[in-house]
Amino acid sequence: MLSVGMMVTDYHYNHLGVLRSGISVVVYPIKYVASLPARIYNAGSESLSSRKKLLDENSRLRTNHILLGLELQKLAVLEQENVRLRELLSSARQLQEEQILIAELLSIDLDPYRQRIVLNKGTQDGVYEGQPLLGANGIIGQVDKAGPVSSIAILISDPNHALLGVIARSGQRSLVVGTGSNDRLELRHLVNTTDIQVGDLITTSGLDGRYPPDYPVAEITSIQPIAGEAFVKVEARPLTNLSTIRETLLLRNNEEQFPKTAETHAEVR
Repeated sequence: MLSVGMMVTDYHYNHLGVLRSGISVVVYPIKYVASLPARIYNAGSESLSSRKKLLDENSRLRTNHILLGLELQKLAVLEQENVRLRELLSSARQLQEEQILIAELLSIDLDPYRQRIVLNKGTQDGVYEGQPLLGANGIIGQVDKAGPVSSIAILISDPNHALLGVIARSGQRSLVVGTGSNDRLELRHLVNTTDIQVGDLITTSGLDGRYPPDYPVAEITSIQPIAGEAFVKVEARPLTNLSTIRETLLLRNNEEQFPKTAETHAEVR
């Protein structure tokens, strides 16, 4: 009955309102302190969640950055391959009567004294031993051994390779021999009175029974007299960078013009 009376009195006169306000002021710090662990936990959870989101976002961005870098590298490689293919096609358009076949490199010989490559074309594709190889800028070698589905080619820089070239400006013929270095050839048996200059272009003569005439081979880079001899030491640089080739043109010679290609291959070397 007492509590009911107090409720009625409070309802009509609001005597207990001031008491309730006072009690709430006293209790509030206790309630605040009591709720601190929950507040701290929630704030910490939100902070950890936000940090995790940031870390995940950074990880995703880094991954995307790496992927974009890889894509750019692929595009750069494709652009370079397109340039090489355009150069090869440009060379192919200049071959009117000869038949050509494009082959890709499968591997290279790592022996520093051998300059040989393996191609992905063989006798099933019409490849034959002694078949000339062309790069974008000129002669680079010939097929040495032809298998059914692949073949081995010897580059003009191989020490065992030689071709009979001609100096385009003067018409002087010379044996062009590989040195084992893919950027250096030697011209043999030239006397010191030979009409020859640095920068002269060397082309195929067509007289060795292996290469058709008038194909570019190299450019003369050095002429040095040999003390006590009548000959000069002449070096030349292949027009095609042999260390970067990835595709080659296999040139089919006119069989009537070059009937003994395979036979003369070993004789000249």
